[in-house]
Amino acid sequence: MLDIHGVFLYTDYIMTKKDYIAIGTILNKYSKSEHMILLKLCEYFKKDNPKFNPDKFIELVADDKLI
Repeated sequence: MLDIHGVFLYTDYIMTKKDYIAIGTILNKYSKSEHMILLKLCEYFKKDNPKFNPDKFIELVADDKLI
């Protein structure tokens, strides 16, 4: 299932402690570089889901019109 931006949605997936730790580690390690945070999150998400589309994710993150 895709959202309105074409980003794949997990409809039956619940993040686990390992997900929060991994994302927290990325944010901590690269907090001085927004570009690296984005690249490392894309790398992590792609490893978790081969169908993850980094280009669509980056486009979504860059969208200033989001609430």
